[in-house]
Amino acid sequence: MFFPKPIAFLLSVLLSFIWLRTNKLDAATLPQNEVDVLNRIAKTMGSNDRNFDAGSCNVSDKVDLGAEKNITCTCQNDTCHVTHIIFKHQNLPGGLPPELVNLPYLKVIDFAYNYLNGSIPLEWASMQLEYIFVFVNRLSGSIPTYLGNITSLAYLDLEANQFSGQVPPEIGKLVNLRTLRLSYNRLTGDLPVQLAELKNLTDL
Repeated sequence: MFFPKPIAFLLSVLLSFIWLRTNKLDAATLPQNEVDVLNRIAKTMGSNDRNFDAGSCNVSDKVDLGAEKNITCTCQNDTCHVTHIIFKHQNLPGGLPPELVNLPYLKVIDFAYNYLNGSIPLEWASMQLEYIFVFVNRLSGSIPTYLGNITSLAYLDLEANQFSGQVPPEIGKLVNLRTLRLSYNRLTGDLPVQLAELKNLTDL
């Protein structure tokens, strides 16, 4: 197909830009400190079957039905940062990793359907997480009051664990929360009246 010279020139420039952009994204890597954090997280959770490296972004492993291991990143220029971590249906026997606090761009975690025990780390209280999925694990103890500090949360799913005691009123501080799932635990008492402050809550 023949294009007039001006159009051919514009097409050439456009294709060159796309080529450069694609190669630049391909060359983008995780900083070493985030690579080290990912490996420490895997160890804390009881996973020893993979060593993360600078090229671990946007790689998804789906081997068995329902199982997923995925690291998603946002990239600018030649540097990427972890935004999503999914270790779902991985039979992980460890605990929830406090090391997440060292991933400042992290927004979404999905650790559902594992054998994780203990409770939610205090370190998470200073993060800007938006989605926490830890349902169907073996987490226990009281639901921490410091969860109320993660005011960026839109989705909190603690369903099907072994949490006990009452739902803390501090959950009422999660003003951006749209979904809260707490069923199939060992919780007692009534829901705190502070939950009425959650004006965005549509799923309880």
